Amino acid sequence: MSNWEWKKLGDVCEVIAGQSPQSSAYNSDGVGLEFHQGKKAFGKRIIQPSNVWTKEYSKIAKKGDILMSVRAPVGPVNFTDREICIGRGLAAIRNTSALDENFLFYYFINNESKMTSKVGAVFDSINRSDIQNFVIPVPPLAEQKRIVKTLDEKFLKIDKLKTNAETNLKKARQLFKAELEKTFQSKNSWKKMLLEDVCSNIVDCPHTTPKKVPYQTNFPCIRTSELKCGEIDWKSMQYLDEKEYKKRITRLEPKENDIVYGREGTFGDAVLLPNTHRFSLGQRTMLFRPDLNIVIPQFLLLSIISPYVYKQAQEKNNGCGVGHVNVRDIKKFNIFIPPISVQKEIVSRLDKLSENVKRLEANYKQIIANCDELKKSILKQTFQGGN
Repeated sequence: MSNWEWKKLGDVCEVIAGQSPQSSAYNSDGVGLEFHQGKKAFGKRIIQPSNVWTKEYSKIAKKGDILMSVRAPVGPVNFTDREICIGRGLAAIRNTSALDENFLFYYFINNESKMTSKVGAVFDSINRSDIQNFVIPVPPLAEQKRIVKTLDEKFLKIDKLKTNAETNLKKARQLFKAELEKTFQSKNSWKKMLLEDVCSNIVDCPHTTPKKVPYQTNFPCIRTSELKCGEIDWKSMQYLDEKEYKKRITRLEPKENDIVYGREGTFGDAVLLPNTHRFSLGQRTMLFRPDLNIVIPQFLLLSIISPYVYKQAQEKNNGCGVGHVNVRDIKKFNIFIPPISVQKEIVSRLDKLSENVKRLEANYKQIIANCDELKKSILKQTFQGGN
């Protein structure tokens, strides 16, 4: 790297700061120039269509420009393969003959975390001057092209491995869903019942916003955002104090093996409550208490999250933009109920399948993470002279 020069980006590239048109100039009819406000449509390498156009534009990125996100977050880059209008959240970096654009693109990826130079009142952001003053390596053009060729070859192999893992991850998830659909479809030998007839209680959530506390307590308030594929996602959980908790359980106090169901927004998912906490219902949820003389809780949960019941929810969806299923319609969902002994056998079989699928998912997720880390390591090694 002794023959590498170091120059300010503004000395070897043109930097175009985005500028947003008046909102009245936007349209969804394809009139004018495609508009991008920020990195929302960034793809793996090429920016994807925004489906927003503007009749007024002053800042244009041309085909082959590198687009950089300059606001929340700062640093991610994409190419554009077409002429577009860019707003305040983007800058376009236009290459000169001194640089190979792919060399510069790789260098930006390697140094993404170093791009933030100041903190604004609302967003982390950088401006045109900050980008122009960013110091970059400028090896001989032949050396740049050799580096790009080497990185392309290595990344192609890594991307193939990652794509295979992503495909297998989808297949693993589909495996359990397919078995649910097969198991819980219409069964002539099973008793067809309404959901309200297999539950001892069905209650809707309080139609008020709970007063949460900024720390964990023994009183989690479970919302639709915590219902993930039949399991509780604790990362976004909100908590209440005991006083607020008591306000929210006046209709019924949730207990172990009750089922919480999301009926609005991302409707159709459900979870079985454990005995670890004293739960209450957040907005847009319902609670089902299985009648243990008719159905075991785990079987009812699997029935509810099955494609057969989800299709019933879709048919009753009354949402305009936001999904919404009425309580009275949910109570009338059809559920097929076999004898308790058969329910237990089905639950045992699907539990084993679920565990196997989770192990597969963990393996594929690790492969994907390893691929990403390997890319970072290769880039760091390539540009270590500049770090």
